[in-house]
Amino acid sequence: MIFVDSHVHIYDCFDLDLLLDSALSNFQKVAEQHRTAQNPLSYVLLLTEGKTESWFQTLSATLDANRQCKITERWSAVDSGDVESLTVYRNDVPEEEIHVVAGRQVVTVENIEVLALFVKQGITNGLSLHETVDRVKELGGIPVLPWGAGKWFGKRGKIIKKLLVNHKKGNLFLGDNGGRPRFWPTPNLFSLAEKTGLVVLPGSDPLPLPSEALRVGHFGFYLHENSLDGDSPTKCLKKALLSTEVTISPFGCLQENRLFFLNQFRLRRLS
Repeated sequence: MIFVDSHVHIYDCFDLDLLLDSALSNFQKVAEQHRTAQNPLSYVLLLTEGKTESWFQTLSATLDANRQCKITERWSAVDSGDVESLTVYRNDVPEEEIHVVAGRQVVTVENIEVLALFVKQGITNGLSLHETVDRVKELGGIPVLPWGAGKWFGKRGKIIKKLLVNHKKGNLFLGDNGGRPRFWPTPNLFSLAEKTGLVVLPGSDPLPLPSEALRVGHFGFYLHENSLDGDSPTKCLKKALLSTEVTISPFGCLQENRLFFLNQFRLRRLS
């Protein structure tokens, strides 16, 4: 089974030990709940780094001649076999690995966010939504339109809706995230995606607040596929997601209403 958090930021305010320890613990708890047999497990963090974030690139450049490096006192990284991902592990439990896959977050000229999963290169902000989605595909990535509080209303919602009805399954995805509060009704565009055969990929989408590092790995999805053992874990996962037969099984809970409003208040104090 493959357990995936599809929307991960690694902000400068995060404690990396806390983030990676939390991700591993959260994945293990979910695997314990949903595992039906003693089959192999794989854990994956799909990065969605913005224009000011470069954690994956920095870490990749740190790899030594043996294609490995130390991240913190507790965690290390090793080349996974393909350029879009690294494998990280705790030094005291090296068999418990997490695949960390490169990805970018882009903002279009319409002020719509697009995630470019499996993309290492930067993508220019300010292109149109259609141009951005096409650019992600040209780079071999998977384009995802992530939900955000208030970001799918009005004109932007109409633009996204028009795009959805013209795309086939596997060409475009929507994204849900664990920061959506429980009082918020299921977005209409999720219902439209279901009707048109498009898939929703859940992910944690942590905010740039130190405590949010705890949420990584707590909200996502799993696939009833074999684990990502092999020479190219990135290609294996991408192939599974692009399959017309893919079945996404979500895990995790939406955010408590009180915490949602508290985090919004904290963000506004920082701005």
